[in-house]
Amino acid sequence: MWTWHVILQYVIELQQKLLGDKIRNKAFYEALQKVIHKGQTIVADIGSGTGFLSFLASQLGAKECFLYEYSDVIEISRELAKTNNIQNCHFVQKHSVEEKSPPKVDVIVSETLGNYALEENIIESVENAKRFLKPGGVIIPQKIEQFIAPVTSPRIYDEMNVWDSVGYDLDLTAAKDSALNNMYVYKIEPKELMDGILSAKPWDKIDFKKTEASVRKGHASWKIGTAGTIYGFAVWWNSTLIGNVNISTSPDAPQTHWDQIFLPLTSPLQVQKGDELAVTLRSDSRFEVGIRLQWEVKLNRAGKEIQGVKMDTQKGAY
Repeated sequence: MWTWHVILQYVIELQQKLLGDKIRNKAFYEALQKVIHKGQTIVADIGSGTGFLSFLASQLGAKECFLYEYSDVIEISRELAKTNNIQNCHFVQKHSVEEKSPPKVDVIVSETLGNYALEENIIESVENAKRFLKPGGVIIPQKIEQFIAPVTSPRIYDEMNVWDSVGYDLDLTAAKDSALNNMYVYKIEPKELMDGILSAKPWDKIDFKKTEASVRKGHASWKIGTAGTIYGFAVWWNSTLIGNVNISTSPDAPQTHWDQIFLPLTSPLQVQKGDELAVTLRSDSRFEVGIRLQWEVKLNRAGKEIQGVKMDTQKGAY
């Protein structure tokens, strides 16, 4: 059983990664800079962690900041505010969805983005937090767009798929199936993708100015130009924080603390020139689910489906 100390240490290690990400920090600072009006703006920080984003808002002149954080890292956040003489922050140790009568704010900021964009339930959190906003209020981030591309390098697949080569006359198929029905965090190079970054296709677009659902479905397809092998798919995201301020986890973008997601196949697909490769993705990031991702792949040749694969993290150990 994890003790309070172990859990807090894990949270601090995560916050250490976040605060060490200069690209992330700069982007959120620039976004807040565009919306904070000195002495006027009230901010709600959803999933505030150490309080870094609220501290930036305070430095930029925010009137008040309300920090919603259910973990005990909020105690460290209180201490940091005292150390830095930040006096306009209100610390609320609960998940924002539990707040019955939230103070109205001008800005909601939530950096609850994961390697897989939705794994920290950002849609559920932001949609619920919209009730905090005054008319004309601003949400950061404004948009999230997700991309997918076929992976033609065997590197990642070979690293993770050890099950066929263990030996000792053991059949580890059940373990292999569970392992492959999962998403994996990897640093994926553009050269490991089919046609490099040019093969990237958008499969999901989220705009928080609209009402967005946590159960989502998207599609992408490719015409194969060169025979080869498809080992799985790379998934990443771009986020518009506000205006022209963006963060991207694309393989060709400046490195952040986030990496890409690798979605494997049960067996690599052998493709020929002229084939059509299609993938349908279904994502469920409701609070009661956590995160469930499904990817269904079809390979068509001369107008006929010759191979199909269905993968589902519910079958795995994610």
